[in-house]
Amino acid sequence: MKFSSVSFFLFFLLSVCVLDSSGQALDASNLDRDLKASSLHGLGDAAPDFTCRATDGRPFTLSENKNRVVLLYFFSASNPACFVQMKYLESEVFQKLRERDDFRMIALGRDHTREELVKIGGENKLTFPLAADPQQEIFKLYFAKFVPRVVVVRTDGTIAYQSSGASYGGVLALQEALARELANVKKP
Repeated sequence: MKFSSVSFFLFFLLSVCVLDSSGQALDASNLDRDLKASSLHGLGDAAPDFTCRATDGRPFTLSENKNRVVLLYFFSASNPACFVQMKYLESEVFQKLRERDDFRMIALGRDHTREELVKIGGENKLTFPLAADPQQEIFKLYFAKFVPRVVVVRTDGTIAYQSSGASYGGVLALQEALARELANVKKP
C-alpha cells in the first residue's frame, strides 16, 4: 500500500487527537498509559464477536468473517481527527482493498444513529460500510474510552493490531499490519 503525498501531508500536520467519552482531549503526558489502560484486549486475544447493520442495510457479524482480515474503525463525529483518518482509510485502504475477498472493513460510529451516519457518509464521500453504535455496545466490548480506534482482526479471529489517534506513525503501522496479515491469508 503506497501512502499518497496528500495523505502524508494531512497526517504530518495533524497532531494526535484522542477524545475520551466526554469529548475532552486526552492529556498528552499520560497518553500511552491511558490508552493501554482503556484497551480491554491485547494483541493475540480473541476479538469479541458482534453483529451490527451497516447503513446500507447489510448485516455484519465479525465471526462470519473468519478467513478474512477485518479492519474495525471506531470513531466519533465530535473528533476532527476521526474525519482526517476516515478520509485516509477511504482513499488509501478501502479503495485499494475493497475488491479482495479476504478483506472486510466496517466503521462503527460511537454514539451515532443510522441517520447521522448516512449524512456523515454522504458529506464525506465515504464508500466503506458504516454502522451505528448509539449506546457504545460494540465499542465497550473493545475499549473503555477514547476515539479514534483501529483494530485489525486476523483470519483466525484474534487481534493483530490496535491503535489510537490519528498520527503518521500509526498510519505506517496500520499499513504494515494490513500488508502482513493479508500476505498470511491462506487461499482455499
